Amino acid sequence: MKLELGSGKAPTPGYVHHDRRKHAPHIDVVHDLEMLPWPWTSESSDEILGLDVFEHFHLMPADWMRECHRILKLGGLLRLRVPIFGSPWHLIDPTHVRGFHPLNFDYFVRNRELYHKYGHYYFDFSFSDGNVQIEEFNIIATLKK
Repeated sequence: MKLELGSGKAPTPGYVHHDRRKHAPHIDVVHDLEMLPWPWTSESSDEILGLDVFEHFHLMPADWMRECHRILKLGGLLRLRVPIFGSPWHLIDPTHVRGFHPLNFDYFVRNRELYHKYGHYYFDFSFSDGNVQIEEFNIIATLKK
């Protein structure tokens, strides 16, 4: 299964589409992602896609990343897009709870310095690999379980 969280009005083809309410026929699963646990079984997804979703959460990033990690199969990918902290995309939208720094994700990737210094101590899960890119005012990250 490939799962798209917060698919909104522009669903990505080939995914099971989630949103917090059934606002369109393409929404397959309705759930408030602030409520844990999420409704998917452990190790059930090959990929989780979250474009412009996670900046809206009041949950700490470790909480929703742990849920994504739980749902992903071994070797599965978490692909996400979030706004850079302090950028216009972070600040303009009043529903954005937080912005992100590209190094935030290094705390969760085993072969990164910040994971070895801090992440392994703080968190009870980790990703085997990751890639982070900057695109305009956004961070595009891919994390592999």
